[in-house]
Formats: sequence, C-alpha cells, structure tokens
Amino acid sequence: MAMVLAVAALTAGCSRRITRSGPPDLFGRVPAQRSASQGTSEARAAAAKKPQTPDEMLRELFRQQARGAFNPLTDDRRVRLFQTRLQLDPQDLAARLELAGIYESYRLYEEAFEHYSEALNLASQSAGTASAGTVSAPGSSLVGSKAQPMAEKAALGLARSARGAGRNSEAIPVLAAFVKRSPAASAWNELGLLYDETGDRAAAELAFRQALVLDPNSDRARNNLGYNLLLQNKPEAAEAEFRRALESNPKSATARNNLGVILAKRGDVEAARQQFRLAAADAATAHNNLAVVLLEMGEYERSREELVKALTARHYFAPALTNFKLVQGLLRQRTELITAGGRLPLNSAHIPPTLALAGPPEPPSSPEALGDEAGRRRAARVEQPVALDQPAAEREAGAESNVPNNPEDRP
Repeated sequence: MAMVLAVAALTAGCSRRITRSGPPDLFGRVPAQRSASQGTSEARAAAAKKPQTPDEMLRELFRQQARGAFNPLTDDRRVRLFQTRLQLDPQDLAARLELAGIYESYRLYEEAFEHYSEALNLASQSAGTASAGTVSAPGSSLVGSKAQPMAEKAALGLARSARGAGRNSEAIPVLAAFVKRSPAASAWNELGLLYDETGDRAAAELAFRQALVLDPNSDRARNNLGYNLLLQNKPEAAEAEFRRALESNPKSATARNNLGVILAKRGDVEAARQQFRLAAADAATAHNNLAVVLLEMGEYERSREELVKALTARHYFAPALTNFKLVQGLLRQRTELITAGGRLPLNSAHIPPTLALAGPPEPPSSPEALGDEAGRRRAARVEQPVALDQPAAEREAGAESNVPNNPEDRP
C-alpha cells in the first residue's frame, strides 16, 4: 500500500514544474526550496522593490544564460532601461549610443546598426546647430563640444555593425560623408575596412593611408594597410608595413602573425615560427598557427610535424586536434588520388586561402585566422587573443588557428 501511494504521489507531481534549491550565494548559503510560481513572484517583487548593483545584475545575467533562458531583448535590464529612456525622449543621444553598444555586444548587428545610424544623425544635427550659433534642441541636451565625440563614436559603431550585418555598401557613403566633415584617423581606418569588405582594394588603401596621415603612429592603420597590400599581391610592401606597425607597437599580435605568414610563404619557416611564438601565448599556439600556413601552402607533411609539436606541448589542444584530423584527411586524399591516377591534379585537395577577410561576428567572430572580424574566413578558425578587443566572428569549417584577425579592428 505504501508503494502504491508513493507511485501515485510521483504521478501527481509530474503535472507540475520541478523545483530545485537555488545555487549557493557568495557566502555559500543555499536558498530553501520553493515552488516555481512562488520563486517567480518573489523574484519579481524583489527586483521591483530593491534596485540591483551592476555586479548583481551581471551575476543574474550569467545565471540566466547558464539556464539557457536568456533573451537580451527582454531579460537584460539595461536594454529595458534605455528603451524606456528613448520612449520618453527619442533624442536622448547618450541612451541611444548605450543601447546600440549593448546590441553590438550581443551581436545583434541589425539593431545596433539602426541605433548607431540614428545616433549619428542626432549628433551631426547637434554639432551643426552648435556651429551655426543656435541653441540645441531641448530634448537633445547636447552642446557642440559633446556632440562631436559622440558623433565619432556613433560613426565607428555604425561601421563595425555594418560589417557584422553585411551592410557595408550602405555604410560606406555615410562614413565617407562623416570623414569629410570630421576627419579622424579612426574613422578613416573604419572606412578602409568597409572598402576592403566590398573588394575595393584601391579605395581601401587610400583610406588607410589617409588614416596614417592623421596618425602616423597608428599600428592598427599600418597593419591594415599591410594586409590590404597583401590582398593586392604586394608581399614586399606589405611586409614593410607590418614591420613599421611593430615598430609602433611591438606587442601587436596581429601584425606579428601577418609578418609570420609572409616569412613562412617565402620559405623562411624558422623566422616565421619565431614571429608566431612572439605573438602567441604559448608554444602550442605558435606551432599550430605555423601549421595552418604550411597547410595552405600544400606542405601537408611539414604541417603535420608542427601539429605534432603543438600537441606535444599541449595535449588535447582543440585547434591542433582539429587541424591534425584535417591534414591527415588531406594526406589520405592525396595518396588515394596518386594511387588511382598515378598523378595528382593541381586542384586536388584544395585548401581555401586563409588570408581572406574574416567576419561575424560576429561580428562581428572571431575571428578567423589572419583577417579582420568583419568578413568571412573560409579556411581557418581562430581563438581571439585577449589583446584584441573585438567580437568573435562566425566562421566556416576548416583549419583552426589562433592567429588573430587581420586587419586589426579594435574600438
């Protein structure tokens, strides 16, 4: 009889949501078990009565993401806060920029693009009104000195989100008009990235050079110019720009990796390995990145040797394991082709080039190997280094590399 009652109780319980004790708090205390409805109502009541600190809000976001129930459009309180501010005042430029930045951080590039566009219009209007000597609109709460930096922030965000959303052609005339009104090295650099995304190498080169006129010490613009020249099949000129970028910033992992690629393709593998090692966090990453370049050059055996070294340095290193499986498959494919036909066709076991613009994210993504987060890389997937402050890119399958994206695009 007791067993029957237990089964009946369990059966009845199946019609309700299962409740669990919550996770321990910062002091190791475990909340008492409660029903789902009770927990939800109490959480809402607590949120309404007691404002949360930024740290508490961040922890709550992480908890929701861990449960797989997080929707940034509805669950991020910052989004709701800035949406409310914009409903009350559509000309609140600061709120619009903050909301656009949040959308961009979640890789919601379409939403970010729209808000950055509107923010740029508002900032440009405020700056124009101030330059004409008239009073700004009451709702804008801006003066000319504040409007200009916010306009530049909006322009740069618009360019990044345009690359993430694939709206490069739409953003180019907007940014081109902005740099004519307000020349800035960072804006010219972003314009060059947009041109490179559309394949207009000549226009991109001019934009990067203009950025360097305004800021000769910009390692980012110098690196991006070098990458642009590399895409134009000018390796000597590209190498010179990468070396100059490293003179400005010896810690630029992107420029150092790009220099390593050129050296490897020239045949100076040892010098390339040194550059990859200086750029990477550890020896395994350096060997893996060199293996990717050798793989693209068709040097499958040498690529496998570097991957063995990477896996010796770090067992279960995911990119190296993926690349090792890939190179083994290519070696097997080549052997089968030679065995079947006696001769290996030139286009057999083709590896798409790694040196292509990467893009999203992601956003942008990361990043893919050796390219900017703004395009799509076909051959390599990268783990973004901490030094680069840019979103990771959505990537297609292929060789995995820890080489940072290039061109370099840090906000």
